[in-house]
Amino acid sequence: MTESFKRNFGLGLLAVSILSLICFGIVGIGRDGPFNADGAVLYAAGRAWLKGLNAYNHDMLTQSVAGILETGSLETAAFFYPPQSAALCMLAGVFDYSVGKFIWLGLNLLSIAAIIFMTIRTVNQHQNNSENHLGGWIMAAIIIGNPFTAHVVWMGQTSLMAFAATMAAWFFSQREKFVWAGICLGIASFKPQLCLLLGIWFLLERNWKILAVAFATVTIMSAYPLVLYGGPVGMLAGWHQGIQDSYTSLPFNQPGFQDKVGMESLFASFGLKIPAIKIVAVILTVLLWVFRNTINREDVFAVLMGISFTFLGYTHVYDYVGLFPILTSLWLYCSNNRNALLSSITLVFLLFFPRRIFLAAGLPFLIHWRTIVVLMLVVGVLAFSMKAKSSQGFQQEMA
Repeated sequence: MTESFKRNFGLGLLAVSILSLICFGIVGIGRDGPFNADGAVLYAAGRAWLKGLNAYNHDMLTQSVAGILETGSLETAAFFYPPQSAALCMLAGVFDYSVGKFIWLGLNLLSIAAIIFMTIRTVNQHQNNSENHLGGWIMAAIIIGNPFTAHVVWMGQTSLMAFAATMAAWFFSQREKFVWAGICLGIASFKPQLCLLLGIWFLLERNWKILAVAFATVTIMSAYPLVLYGGPVGMLAGWHQGIQDSYTSLPFNQPGFQDKVGMESLFASFGLKIPAIKIVAVILTVLLWVFRNTINREDVFAVLMGISFTFLGYTHVYDYVGLFPILTSLWLYCSNNRNALLSSITLVFLLFFPRRIFLAAGLPFLIHWRTIVVLMLVVGVLAFSMKAKSSQGFQQEMA
């Protein structure tokens, strides 16, 4: 393929992906429910805090947006994000909802742009052959046009924002910009299930500067709730009560529900309860650190995200926007290997395959197939990375 063809092909892919995001993520073709449904709850939390109310109290949450018809009914809604989310929620809550929902949309679009920027930098840094430009186009198109991104944008969810911050924490840490890495990790902590294992990794690496800056960032973001609830004890007690009252009681947060992902949910769909499975995520993170010299450094973040989605829990199908590093690693390893590339494309196709087809076909027991696919993707990245690292070591010995 000529460079001109690659450029035109990449532009075509990008155009189709942008059109897909607009149609399914913003206009809402084929969508049920209103635009920014989850964002409306976060907006209500911001309004509640601004009015000096307890955002974790359901009555106060709904009271904060009483009379704002566009938010819809929040009778079945609940808010259980940690207190540092106040900074983001209040940012939107300062404005009328007609403006606030587009602020939320803008934050999601900026997050997509940041993820693309870091991904392309990674591709260009680690692939210097003629395929690198095409790889950047392909990854950008996947990030924009995949169904999970559209789902997050349509719902007004926070997965893209939290993942962009988590990815930025890793991105800056690898460039030894530890203050920026800590700030990004602190921001990402408003959705801890996406950044927890990365925080543990920094702890194992004894990167105290990142962790200290992250803690300071969390404290600053939580400043208003700290004052409102009368200190850290009252603030954390309010959050804990909100989780007890809301999170576990909602059907879509129960393991086994079709939107919940990970091994815990997969087992629960078969009636098996394994309460200690979340500990596996921490154990695997420690093992990854112990054997870190057997894989390429650039694959660590991808593997950590894969472990999070497979074993840590507390994630839903739309959170799969955090899998982009795995897809990036696979492209870097497979772009010049036809058989490996075809196998990877098959797995990615299965990852993006519409769930509604299984449901329509009367095959509900297959709705958790993505957990198996993600596990296979992680194993694939590990295998490629270990092989590449071993090959590098052999070449150095020969030299």
